Amino acid sequence: MVFTKFILPAFALASSVLAQSNSSDICDGPSITIASSADAQQIAGCETYDGDVTIDSSAAGQIAINGVQQITGDVKCNNATQLTALTSDQLNSIGGIFSLTGLTILSTLQFNSLTAVNRINWVGLPALQSLNFDQGVSKSNQIYISNTQLNNINGIELTAVGSMDINNNPYLTSVNVNDLTNVTTSLSFSANGRDLEISFPNLQDAANLTFRNVSKVDMPSLANVAGSMGFYSDSFETFSAPNLTQTGGTLAVVDSPDLANLSFPSLTQIGGGFLVANNTNLKAISGFPKLKTVVGALDFTGTFNSVKLPSLTDVRGGSNVQTKSTNTSICDLFDQAHDKGVIKGVNTCITGKANPETNPSATQGGSTSASPSATGKAKNAGVTFGASTPLTGLSALIAAILFI
Repeated sequence: MVFTKFILPAFALASSVLAQSNSSDICDGPSITIASSADAQQIAGCETYDGDVTIDSSAAGQIAINGVQQITGDVKCNNATQLTALTSDQLNSIGGIFSLTGLTILSTLQFNSLTAVNRINWVGLPALQSLNFDQGVSKSNQIYISNTQLNNINGIELTAVGSMDINNNPYLTSVNVNDLTNVTTSLSFSANGRDLEISFPNLQDAANLTFRNVSKVDMPSLANVAGSMGFYSDSFETFSAPNLTQTGGTLAVVDSPDLANLSFPSLTQIGGGFLVANNTNLKAISGFPKLKTVVGALDFTGTFNSVKLPSLTDVRGGSNVQTKSTNTSICDLFDQAHDKGVIKGVNTCITGKANPETNPSATQGGSTSASPSATGKAKNAGVTFGASTPLTGLSALIAAILFI
C-alpha cells in the first residue's frame, strides 16, 4: 500500500510531463494538414503554432480552428468545394499568407479575434457575402480579394497597408476604411459593383492609386501620392482632392462619361504625365488653380471647349490636345505656350476632330510644333488671359496656357 501511495502520483506526474512534451512538439510545426475540426484540436492547446496550417481539399461542412492564438506561417485552403464555414475563436495573428481559393460554397468566415495578417489572398469565393471579424484586421502588408459575393469589406479595419487590390466582386457596393492613413505600394479597385462607393476619410499618403468602374471616391485628407493616380471608366459626376499637393507619377482621368467637374485646388506638381481623355460630359479642363509643373506630357482629348491652367509654367514633355470643339483659340494659346518654352516637347493641337485620340508618344521631348487646326488667327471670342494689360516676359509665359 505504501508503494502504491507514492507510485501513482509519480505516474501522474510523468504522464503530465509527457503530455506537455507532446503538445510542445506539435506546436513547433513545421506544418499540419487538417480535414475536420477534430483534426484542428491537435493545435488547440498551442498559444502559438510555429508553422503552416493547410486545410485539406476534402474538408466539408465547418472547420473550427479554436484555442490557438497565433500561427506564424500560412493558413491555406484550396479547392475545398464542400467547405461551408471556417471559424476561429482566439486566433489573433497569421504570420504568413491567409489564402482561400476555389471555395465554391464557403458562406461563413468568422474570426472573432483576428487583428493581424501578413498577406490576405482570397480568390473564387462566390458564396461569401460578408466577413465576421469582430476585432477587425488592423495590420496587413498585402490584401488581394477577387471573385467573391462580398457586399462590403467591413472587418478590414487597416491603419496602413502595403498593397490592396479589390477586383471582380460584382456585389461590392461599399468600401469604407476609416482608419487607413498610408498605402506604401498600391491601392487598386476594378470591376466590382457598378455602384461601388469608396471612402478613405483619413488617407494621407499613398504610392499608387487606381480606381476603375466606381461611382464615388472620397479621399478628403489625401495630401501626397508618391506614384501615379488614375481614374478609368468611373461613373461619378465630380471628383475632388482638396488637400492633394503633388503626385510623383502620372495623373489620369479617362473614359468617365458622366464626369463634369474636377477639383484639385492644392495641386502644384504632377510628377509624370497629365492625361484627361474621353470624358464626354467634361466641357472644361479646370479646377487646377495652383498647378505649376508637369514633369511629363499633357495629353487632353475629348469634347472640352475650354482649358484653364492659370499657374502652369513648366511642361517638361510635349502636349497632345485634340477636341471635338471648334474653338480654335485653344490651339492658338497652346502654340504660344510652346513658343514661349512653357511646353518643352512636341506640341500637337487639333480642334474640330471627330474622333480625338490620345498620343502616348507626346511624353517624348522635341522641338517642333504641329498644329493642324491653325488655319487662321483666332478671334479669341470668350477667351481671357487673367490680366487687363498686355502681357510680356514671365507674365506671358504664365498666361500662355490659360484658356477659359
